[in-house]
Amino acid sequence: MNRREWTTLKEDAVNSHPCAAEDDAAIRSLIGLAAHLGDEGVPDDYRRLYTPDAAWRMGDARQTGIDEITVAAAARRAEGVSGPGTGTRHFVVPLHIEVTGDSARAVSYFQFITETAAAPSIALVGSYRDELARTDRGWRIRSRDITLG
Repeated sequence: MNRREWTTLKEDAVNSHPCAAEDDAAIRSLIGLAAHLGDEGVPDDYRRLYTPDAAWRMGDARQTGIDEITVAAAARRAEGVSGPGTGTRHFVVPLHIEVTGDSARAVSYFQFITETAAAPSIALVGSYRDELARTDRGWRIRSRDITLG
């Protein structure tokens, strides 16, 4: 899906589901929880966020399925890139959420901040384009495309 498709609002995007406000709040909370668990959680916590068949993409890095996503998160922890004790934080602002039935799309901006305890520095800036699915356990991320810049 190209950027233009992600920025085109449907006129009824906010009201396309009877529980639009509740869905919007739940999805914003999920996106925030993903950032929080990326900083403070353990890799297996991602199983609470993503569908079993989820896709995660950032540049050439791609993971398909929750097992690959969890293994990649564990590798980032082992390398000291992110997670508890690394002095990093994800700052995420969900900008737009469009719910259509049991599917949704969300666009968020993010900053990845390093050296938070000493001299905070913005290391990365970009956007998340998430596709989400309503499951019997609530909303989950089905795919996350990360664009830097």
